[in-house]
Amino acid sequence: MSKVLLAVSDRWVLDGRIDAIADFVVRVGSSVLAVHVAYGAEPSGGVSAGEKVLEKIGEQLRGKNLKVETLLLYSDDLGEAILKTAEERKATLILLGLSAKGMLTRLIEGNVAQEIIKGTTLPVLLLPPEWVGGI
Repeated sequence: MSKVLLAVSDRWVLDGRIDAIADFVVRVGSSVLAVHVAYGAEPSGGVSAGEKVLEKIGEQLRGKNLKVETLLLYSDDLGEAILKTAEERKATLILLGLSAKGMLTRLIEGNVAQEIIKGTTLPVLLLPPEWVGGI
């Protein structure tokens, strides 16, 4: 069975994208590894925004009868963490839900999607922030 690595940010808004992603994963006969990479070191105490998003996404995808694993990582290099995880977990596709960051934010934070596309031989599917499924 193939595995889709779904990389999500804490800016991810739970909406129709999850249903469309679930439909896609069912059609390609895959399981899902939902990954959130938080910048920096693990905070002490409390539930992070990334953990909350992963929990909700996992619940929604499991509600569609999908096999789902969630993984929260901490790293100073978000793209590299996603690439390494995709390789270690034998993902067959990387699916990125893009956020609506402006040009200045991309310059400061870097462009994770671009780093992933350049650093992998796996197929990468990019979902624009306004995409909610369909063509």
